Amino acid sequence: MSALTGVGSDIGEEERNGALLAAEEINARGGIQGRPIEILSADAPAFDLKQVVSAGEKLISVDKVLAIVGPQWDGAAEVMAITSANRKTPVISPNASTDIEAKVNSPYFFTTWPDNEIGVRELLKFAATRGWRKIAIIEPANFSFWLYAADLFEKNAPEFGVQIVSKEMGTDYAVVDYRTLIAKAKTKNPDALFGSYADLECVFLKQTKELGLGLPLLSTESAGTPKALSDCAAGMEDRLYFATPAQSNGYDVFSKAYEARFGRKSISPSAVTSYNAVLVLNAVIADILTSGKELTGENIKDGLAAVQFDGAVSIPQIQFNDKGFVITSPDAFEMRTVKAGEFVQVK
Repeated sequence: MSALTGVGSDIGEEERNGALLAAEEINARGGIQGRPIEILSADAPAFDLKQVVSAGEKLISVDKVLAIVGPQWDGAAEVMAITSANRKTPVISPNASTDIEAKVNSPYFFTTWPDNEIGVRELLKFAATRGWRKIAIIEPANFSFWLYAADLFEKNAPEFGVQIVSKEMGTDYAVVDYRTLIAKAKTKNPDALFGSYADLECVFLKQTKELGLGLPLLSTESAGTPKALSDCAAGMEDRLYFATPAQSNGYDVFSKAYEARFGRKSISPSAVTSYNAVLVLNAVIADILTSGKELTGENIKDGLAAVQFDGAVSIPQIQFNDKGFVITSPDAFEMRTVKAGEFVQVK
């Protein structure tokens, strides 16, 4: 289940495609003990929580699914974490942050998305090596992932000798005029900026330059999309630096398979984490059947809690902590920027 309509539907389509690709590859190898995996797709708009609940309930009650991959982003994930506990149905979100663990504790909820705090720490380490010691935070909204990312950056900054000189938070992610926030940050004379913008980085970079604040922009994996590259590659060059899940450990093979199957390159890291979620579920279900146990939600949950899966993409091994979040090492993230019109890794 992912957002196939509304805000973030391009990413939601990527997550669905990643799950489909994994299932098709597993089925091509004979499925699980000769039985194919069937993927049912449900639209769960990221900011329509009633529809998220409805989609989840239909999958569980009507379709009788064994497990759910999804949903997308923290608000919807929080709702489904509650549903997973109430309905005793395993849920693996490919795109939820560890902020969920502070709100809901469900033994049936897991995520294959790497720990964002590790990515933020890689950003701060990179900033320190560049001598960017005074950083202003500018976010388009003061809730959900934007607030979570800003708070993580602020919390970890002192350890790296970084001072947060300004923290400007917008009120509506749909508003793309950041000039008031930029003007406030400018008065603090920062060395660099931090924010999470998705496809809005072109607008932000243009507005900062217009206001005489053409500083480096540090961002999360929400930056660096092909759309942004096609819209403003020149504006991002040597200005945009972002931490993103590593394109290693089988990523090239996944990328080629994805492009061959869907006719275009993947635009979001969560296509990989959705792919990984199906692979992990496949391994756990196969183990349950081999052991002769009954294929129940509880047994799948227990299998996920104990799994050590070595066949994932980007993350060498998937193992969950006691909150259901994938254990993440620093090499799960890499720094990328734009050079000569292409996204490249910063060594």
